[in-house]
Amino acid sequence: MDTLFARDGMSPRTPPLARRAMLVTLLLGSMATHASTWDDIVALDAAKQAPATASPQSAPSYAPFVLSDGRRVRAEDWKVVLFMQSTCSYCHQFDPLLKAISEQTGIGVFPYTLDGRGDAAFPSALTAGPDVMVEFFSSGLPIATPTTFLVNVHTMTTYPLFQGAVDQAGFIARLDEVFQIALNQGVPHGQE
Repeated sequence: MDTLFARDGMSPRTPPLARRAMLVTLLLGSMATHASTWDDIVALDAAKQAPATASPQSAPSYAPFVLSDGRRVRAEDWKVVLFMQSTCSYCHQFDPLLKAISEQTGIGVFPYTLDGRGDAAFPSALTAGPDVMVEFFSSGLPIATPTTFLVNVHTMTTYPLFQGAVDQAGFIARLDEVFQIALNQGVPHGQE
């Protein structure tokens, strides 16, 4: 055998005692790994068997969003993505309205901020990085706040909703229109 390493990973020139020491080390190491994995499995199983101290909280169940044409949309399959700024007066006007619509319909809001800060309605908004901005605004839509998009959470298909502040009736009407467009295009996971 003229190769540097034999099949067992050791050089043919390795003395027999060194080979045994390496094998023992490898075996003990694999047994330790096996033991720790086994311990993890036992701990997980014990946690399953332990009585629950608090009942798990499930997400609230919302009635489907009923469109003007009678079709129904599952709210949990969609999110409104909001681009806002803490200093934007239109955001201060629109964001509480959007939050109320979200609470009424069950359609969640994913807020992004352009200035790194949230506002009263969405204090924990994430800062929109360059990749997010390109993803949403590369089609030529001007960067303005507030801007909203409707996104299917399963397919990530995105539809523009509004730029600027709008009243509740206008937002619901546009949501209805965009849902119908999405369903007519055959977007999966959108309809009940």
